[in-house]
Amino acid sequence: MCGIIAITTQSKKNVSKMITTGLKRLEYRGYDSVGIATINNGKIHTLKDKGTIEKVDNALNLEQLEGTIGIGHTRWATHGPPNRENAHPHGDCTGEITVVHNGIIENYLKLKQKLRESGHSFISETDTEVLAHLVEEELKHPELAPTVKEAFRRVISQIEGSYAITLIHAKEPETIFLARKDSPLVIGIQDDTKFAASDIPAFLEYTKKVIVLKDGEIATLTPKSVYIEKNGYRVQPKPFIVSWTAESAQKSGYPHFMLKEIHEQPIALRNTLTINSESVHSAVTKILEAERIIILACGTSYHAGLTGYHQFQRILNKKPVYPVIASEYDSYSHLIDNETAIIAVSQSGETLDVMKALSPAKKDGASIIAITNVVDSSIPRLSNIPLYTRAGPEIGVAATKTHTAQVALLARIALQLQHEIGTLDKSEFDSMLQILNEETPSITRKIIQQNEFKAKRLAERISSRKSAYFLARGPNLPIALEGALKIKEISYIHAEAFPAGESKHGPIAIVEPSFPIIMIAPNDATAKKLLNNAEEMKARGGYIISVTEKDHSIIQRSDSAFILPTSPLHLINPISYILPLQMLAYYAAVTRGVDPDKPKNLAKTVTVE
Repeated sequence: MCGIIAITTQSKKNVSKMITTGLKRLEYRGYDSVGIATINNGKIHTLKDKGTIEKVDNALNLEQLEGTIGIGHTRWATHGPPNRENAHPHGDCTGEITVVHNGIIENYLKLKQKLRESGHSFISETDTEVLAHLVEEELKHPELAPTVKEAFRRVISQIEGSYAITLIHAKEPETIFLARKDSPLVIGIQDDTKFAASDIPAFLEYTKKVIVLKDGEIATLTPKSVYIEKNGYRVQPKPFIVSWTAESAQKSGYPHFMLKEIHEQPIALRNTLTINSESVHSAVTKILEAERIIILACGTSYHAGLTGYHQFQRILNKKPVYPVIASEYDSYSHLIDNETAIIAVSQSGETLDVMKALSPAKKDGASIIAITNVVDSSIPRLSNIPLYTRAGPEIGVAATKTHTAQVALLARIALQLQHEIGTLDKSEFDSMLQILNEETPSITRKIIQQNEFKAKRLAERISSRKSAYFLARGPNLPIALEGALKIKEISYIHAEAFPAGESKHGPIAIVEPSFPIIMIAPNDATAKKLLNNAEEMKARGGYIISVTEKDHSIIQRSDSAFILPTSPLHLINPISYILPLQMLAYYAAVTRGVDPDKPKNLAKTVTVE
């Protein structure tokens, strides 16, 4: 969940400025401490401290470090509290080695004890520091590790857990050493400059030529070369060209990335829905061949998966479909065999809980369909069929455009399923597909434009409240769950979502005058019962905010309402109805003085268990 960047170059005189800029583009991955290290005149120089990049840079002037090679890190704490000692980079006893790391070294305590017995002293509480000392210890035995590269290789074989590691040594002042297992690490290639980072935006302004380092691979970078090996053998992956522009990873005049990404959803949806029909057909074939379907995801992606579950289970009739939170996969693992299809949903393609579930599932013979936003990331590589949303880079920690893109792609699969099993003939399918592809971006744009001011005004009203409820029924429940998640993770207002019929079984007890109740209320089969639930809440003084359509009777029972255009296709509703809730969460955060791009205790990609 931490952010890493490393650069080695011949053409730039001072990499510290580039590293600092890159870290700012990775700060969504972690921001409780920051540090950089460079090699200059045969020595390693390090600056680091607790705090945001801006705070630490203002205090220490990170760009003062000279050198043509360096590494940087922005931290999301796992081992040890945020402080200067625990901030990365971490060094060895000699001061010649420094390392940054994302992930968890599970056997670090055992390794640390062994190193202490050999005379090593430690400064931090982190698991990462053992890596630098392990390399130092290996180099004491030149008959076994005659080079830094061999020492690094031997260290990687000793550690257990997940890691993306970047290491430099003062005696090899042009070389960066990399290793990766279960945590993302990508390489950027320019003529006389090479980059390594946790995510592509860190170096996107310099190069679009990228290699994704794969699990178990070790790499060495110099300004002129990239050498990658696995199990002692060289591998030569073909670089791919990123389609994003550097500008797309910047705020473009918006005050926050989250607001920019909310407004980018019409484009993200249009791009996503241009997916190749053959890829969707292949996924649908796997689904129809399977005896059972597992939809596997975490967080916001799980809510997208829940929407897919409601759609698929109606279409597939008696074929069982299970929506599974990836961290709870063990409770469902007994269902997995070669007659199971798993749809794994992850915006980053690197979510560790999902990856940990997919590895044994693949061994058990399951077919895996991946839905992700990052080409060639770990989860699509584990899959039989990778499907990509085309939302572009998403920097805000709270997913917005990647969520609706996932929902759109699942809707596309649902339409194809109906066609393949014969519930839609060719003309009906073509008509609905055209509506999905053309109307979804159009409706999305209209909803954002027409409801932003109301979202801002209602956010001012609810921002002083400590709690809120989000109520829905049936297939609309995932929208309520996602709306509640957005409010709590961005504005820190405690929000709870549940089926509206459950309100009288406990939750209604805490409703009092002005308590915010957000009702997800399309004019569908759930409307009549939901109206009764609104009356119950209203009778206790609840402040009812409905998300609904023109002429729906719930408007008369509401204190305020987001009025959305009637969708020409029910599959569009889960996209339409979440948009006002995204904006409500954003403006509630801003009103409360919270940075929506950097919610406390959270990071964009969860790469630890």
